[in-house]
Amino acid sequence: MTEEQDFKIDLYKDLIFRALFGDESVKYALKCLLNAVLNQAELPLIADLELGSPFQTPSFYDGKFSIMDIHAVDETGRHFDIEMQLQPQRFFGDRLFYYGAGLYGSSLERGEGYAELPKVVCVAFINFPLSELRSDVWFDKRQMHSTLGTGLGTDKVTSFFVRLPRVFDQETSPPNKFTGQLVNWVRILSSYSYLSEEERLELGRSTDGFEELERRIRHYFSTEEGKRVFYAQREFDSWIRDLQLDQESRFEEEHKARCEAERALEESERALEESERGREEDRLLYMERQKKMLVHVFKEKFGADAELPTNWSEGRSSDELEALTFKVFASSNLHEALAAFEK
Repeated sequence: MTEEQDFKIDLYKDLIFRALFGDESVKYALKCLLNAVLNQAELPLIADLELGSPFQTPSFYDGKFSIMDIHAVDETGRHFDIEMQLQPQRFFGDRLFYYGAGLYGSSLERGEGYAELPKVVCVAFINFPLSELRSDVWFDKRQMHSTLGTGLGTDKVTSFFVRLPRVFDQETSPPNKFTGQLVNWVRILSSYSYLSEEERLELGRSTDGFEELERRIRHYFSTEEGKRVFYAQREFDSWIRDLQLDQESRFEEEHKARCEAERALEESERALEESERGREEDRLLYMERQKKMLVHVFKEKFGADAELPTNWSEGRSSDELEALTFKVFASSNLHEALAAFEK
């Protein structure tokens, strides 16, 4: 395999995405990408865009700093946080909203009123289903609104989620899920390294900003910095794979240990049930012998025709049957013996 064959650029990898789109030279391509999302959401488009400093604040969320992939501001003052998230992550929607809230809260200058707070738009390109319950959803919007219809809430912080096809799982882009330029951009972001030269030329003619991105890709990854980013991404991917394999191995071992513990518990419970069942059978057999002994003593003492009281053994314990047998044996007449049966 040649270095060129081995050097595949996957735009859905977060380090590569940040390195490419976070540069001033592709500001137009970034604007076109964001406009494709805004057009899908039927929101005002961007006329001009400036890259900002990524917002960061110490956080124990996943044990790291909260650093946005790309931060930009348009000509109206709207702040944009653009994220590429490859690995599924619990509460990712909350994390994205947290980033947006950070931008929202940090953008107010001293002396300005709350009415001056700008709008914040968070855009996340993700490589996993938006919802475990709705795998058919490929584009979604999240805002803070009242559920009581009071009008409380705000549209100042909006999150958009764009799901990319998982090309490495041979998943193809579903038809009719995106409109306009976003159709092409989803294809570019998810399948860039799989596109033929003819397909790239066609996308260059039909996709605003793609030719500029292509120039950036060709130049950037011919530099030492670009190569360092590429191999850093590769090392990160390898670390993620090892981590996933380690987790899968650990989960498998935990599952095996849990199954063995459950099986041992079931065997213990079954042995206990069998033991209790055996003891109960022994107890009932012993009581039957006690009843026969009492009948034998009663008949021997008062004659074969002597009748015992009805249901005489019902509700009596083993000790009570034993005591009753002795009372019958010690009785001097039938009347005294029958009186012993009365509780």
